[in-house]
Amino acid sequence: MEAVGLSRYLDLLRAPGVWPLLLGSWTVRLSYGMNLLALILMLRAAELSYAEVGLVAGGAGLALGATAPTLGRLVDRVGQTRVLVATGTVALAGGAALLGAAVAGAGVVPLLALALVSGAATPPVSPCMRALWPRLVERERLDTAYAFDAIQLEFFFIVGPLLAAGIASAVSAEAAYATALTLQSVGAFVFASARVSREWRAAPGADEAARAGAMSTVGIRTLVASLTLGALALGVLEIGIAAFAEREASRADAGWLFALWGVGSMAGGLWYGGRAWRTPADRRFLAVTGVLAVGLVPLPLAGSMPVFALMVVVSGLALAPVAATGYSLIGELAPPESMTEAYAWQIVAFVAGSAVGAWLAGVVVDAVSVEAALACAPLAAGAGLLVALAGRHSLAARQRA
Repeated sequence: MEAVGLSRYLDLLRAPGVWPLLLGSWTVRLSYGMNLLALILMLRAAELSYAEVGLVAGGAGLALGATAPTLGRLVDRVGQTRVLVATGTVALAGGAALLGAAVAGAGVVPLLALALVSGAATPPVSPCMRALWPRLVERERLDTAYAFDAIQLEFFFIVGPLLAAGIASAVSAEAAYATALTLQSVGAFVFASARVSREWRAAPGADEAARAGAMSTVGIRTLVASLTLGALALGVLEIGIAAFAEREASRADAGWLFALWGVGSMAGGLWYGGRAWRTPADRRFLAVTGVLAVGLVPLPLAGSMPVFALMVVVSGLALAPVAATGYSLIGELAPPESMTEAYAWQIVAFVAGSAVGAWLAGVVVDAVSVEAALACAPLAAGAGLLVALAGRHSLAARQRA
């Protein structure tokens, strides 16, 4: 391992053709950070109960996860431009209809139906960006590129909710949702107009496994299973952190705890991506997944907000490195003809795991305690590590058929 620091990130920004892609992806990712809170605030302003809000918001998230692999496979077949323009248009129309229905006081059923449409049509900008990095930078820069990708997401998931809350307070909840909706589609159109994106095509090939899709590869299945369990731990923490803050201080204090969680992840990602790694990606994935599991262990033991805040920062240090190493592994393991689809499966792992983890934590908080819920997080992350260890041979790119 060679420490080379910030210069590796600056080199990414100098890559030919990268800036139009970054501007488009940053715009879309800012909307990702805003969407959930803006939707919740808008639905609450429409006087829906929390149970109804959860149903509509959860439906949108699950719809995104359900269609992501299909959209990824479609990108691999017809290119990025048509898919991004089509999904950006449908998502904008569906979201606008959802906004209008909420303002008009529609019931939960039509709101859920429109949320499903809008969520299912979410433009697959993140998988497209990750599929383009190997064409933008040299192979030895890819680990830094994927770390940079993960850090961006963390940044926008810190800034996005703050922006959504600010617009909702200064103008209205509906304005916050409309802003997020517009940013998502405009960003997708900007990304799709970039020359590198327009010219991108998946590598041609006739391999049967590749034609069967990304999940035909054993290593991808192992990786997705491990990441799903890791995301389950994150879903547990989303509820556990909020519940701990409400019990020890106030609901509002959950906001800065989540921000600290993101700061920890960004710090870990900056450290990880600022180095030239000689260790193979499969071994790095095992290492950072183990660090994630260990970092979650102390959380149930915190007895005060200051101690818990410090532990939250520590628990976030491995998040971006896990994501970045997962991106690297997908790039090495996925069939070239199914690269975008493979990156989309990582989104499915996150959405599905987080949803189950949040549900599990909610049940445990109500039935047992906050500490018991927080204790589920290291168990889930540890299970993800065990899955990766059991399938470690399939994760080694050198053993790929």
